[in-house]
Amino acid sequence: MQNRLTRRAVVGIAGAALADRVRSSPAQSRAPLFSYPVGLPDRVLGDGFIVRHGYATENTWYNPNWLHAGEDWYVLDGDTAGIGVFAAAAGEVVYSGSEYPGRVVIVRHAADLYSMYGHLDDGLPVASGDRVERGDPIGTVLPRTDGRAPSHLHFEMRTFLTTAEVNGSAPRYGVACGYDCPPGPGYWPIDAPEHPSAMGWRNPTHVIGGRAELPSGAETVVAESAGEAADIWTAPQGDDGAERLGRLPLATGDRYPLLTIDAGAEATEGTSAESVRLWYRIAMADGEFAWVRAAVSSDWDIGSDGRPSSVMFNFMPALAPI
Repeated sequence: MQNRLTRRAVVGIAGAALADRVRSSPAQSRAPLFSYPVGLPDRVLGDGFIVRHGYATENTWYNPNWLHAGEDWYVLDGDTAGIGVFAAAAGEVVYSGSEYPGRVVIVRHAADLYSMYGHLDDGLPVASGDRVERGDPIGTVLPRTDGRAPSHLHFEMRTFLTTAEVNGSAPRYGVACGYDCPPGPGYWPIDAPEHPSAMGWRNPTHVIGGRAELPSGAETVVAESAGEAADIWTAPQGDDGAERLGRLPLATGDRYPLLTIDAGAEATEGTSAESVRLWYRIAMADGEFAWVRAAVSSDWDIGSDGRPSSVMFNFMPALAPI
């Protein structure tokens, strides 16, 4: 049920000032192009999960002193094993196989954009050459028995299938992948002179947010991982002229019209979860609009330099698997 927020429920809002500063714009009418790669039954994609070891953050307890090349998706409560994995966007399956541990699927969305899904269980529903649409089933998360990590999805967005220096014929660093190995290492030395973005990896949250074109009537859902309230702004924090207007109380499952998404650069060169940028412009009662932070850094996992490696979500797009 859509949240019917009153002026009184917004702490510290000056309604007239907000209406003056933030102008409405119609939602785009095209179908959504990208969405999150995991989902629980009867929930929107991504809700109920945390990203531990986000993009280009230290891999902490699993592989310290290496930067993670993608995102590790875990359920907030319980075991991630068996959770459904879904295509982040339409494309062609160009790789299906490996022992990562677990199976790997790679989908080509464009000549220079691929998504990679690692640690999948046997019995994949797709094979090389298959065409998938956004939200189509890719597989399920592998139950881990190797003792190295709890079950999770390793998810990457990148510009390459194989490239010589990372996972091709001449890997720059000694990683256990092999000759021309499409899955790739999934990590990069923390002290390397090159950032993972310079090698062709991309920040998945920024790619999905930046390319998630909004259909008419798009909504956002307050996520299970949301805090009790979120700051509301006239523009994303840090932008010229951005002003904090107050606090919006949050309740899991509440919905708001979603007008605009502002995501960070796909090839960002940040090295902690603090560098994630994902803001939503939402409609509230009485014709008011505000910007809220959809993804926030979390101290669930902390790198050796004391900075966070994990990302939590306050809001999710109201998108389900196809």
